[in-house]
Amino acid sequence: MITIPDRVRSVAMPPIDALNTHMSRMNAEGGDVISLGQSVPFFGPPHQMLDAVRDAIDNFGPRLHTYGPDAGIPELRHALARKLREFNRVSFDPDTQLVVTPGSNQAFMVAMTTILEQGDEVAIASPYYFNHHMAIELCGGVVREIQLREEDGFQMTMEDVEEALTERTRAVVIISPNNPTGTVYRAEEIATITRELTERGIYIICDDAYEVFCYDGARHTSVAGLSGYVDNVITLGSLSKTFGMTGWRIGYIAASAELCRQALKVQDAMAICAPIISQVAATAALEQMPEYPLSMISELDERRRVLEAALDKIPVLHWNKTDGALFAMVGADVAGEDRELAWELLDRAQVLTVPGSAFGAQWGGFLRISYGCSPRDRYEEALSRLVEYFERL
Repeated sequence: MITIPDRVRSVAMPPIDALNTHMSRMNAEGGDVISLGQSVPFFGPPHQMLDAVRDAIDNFGPRLHTYGPDAGIPELRHALARKLREFNRVSFDPDTQLVVTPGSNQAFMVAMTTILEQGDEVAIASPYYFNHHMAIELCGGVVREIQLREEDGFQMTMEDVEEALTERTRAVVIISPNNPTGTVYRAEEIATITRELTERGIYIICDDAYEVFCYDGARHTSVAGLSGYVDNVITLGSLSKTFGMTGWRIGYIAASAELCRQALKVQDAMAICAPIISQVAATAALEQMPEYPLSMISELDERRRVLEAALDKIPVLHWNKTDGALFAMVGADVAGEDRELAWELLDRAQVLTVPGSAFGAQWGGFLRISYGCSPRDRYEEALSRLVEYFERL
């Protein structure tokens, strides 16, 4: 009889998969569902990247069709080192301290597999990013939730972190700007948390996927750039959101040389290397950093204001406005579970949202609404449908 380990069976699939499948079915049957679900940007990659890909198909040579170095092609690692130096104000050796991965989700999985022993604990902010929760458990780790509060803008403090720490804590995960809340953590708190965890020998895993998307004067803090913290800080980066290239699957790990040396064993076992064509694309995209992603900020900020205005028309919905990323964690003061509400909105309003319980059981009564994933006219139409739906309740 075939058996599956409990560490796999006990992990639930994210509800976004079932919702997306149902949306696709509805649209195939003549529906007109608009997605406010996935945290992907409305814009695609810069034309310079696409031009570079077309050129590479003709001129890059046999390298394009073979495996590359496990850590990534040298051109991309040097481009990433330049980006980290100029945008994040932190130095990494491109030859020993950078590992290119097929997306930052895999970067997180590689990091967890590299550092965790069975039963080690990893503290993550709640509401949490469900793929992080899944990866920790699949690697034999134990999740400890750092309980955050809506009334505090979902900010994270050392006091919050302290409550989740035990003698088994191996790592603490920081996502800022945060998924799913959109909160940009205060620089002084990040510095305090970094100092305290470093003194205790606890890894700090920094997921910087949304580092560019900050509003209202908020600024992203690069933990690796704080003076004196190197060996216990693992920075995970993604080009997916920054350059609108989610399908190309390029992320990276920036960490100590020893951590990267060990992580390459995991990378080789999982994927060998990221696709070469995607690495060529990423190298070209980074030449447009930060001008290209920053050119999208005004449009995204306007979409935030449009969302705020729409929610003002729906008394049962409320948003403690946060200042980063591509989405809002919206409270829903309606009867029933948020999972049921998300399905109701999909079936009756033909608008896809993500139930708050996907980010922790205690967040029933919330919806995550993305203001970045649909074209502007479709986005505004989706918000109009939400207003109409709740007016009829």
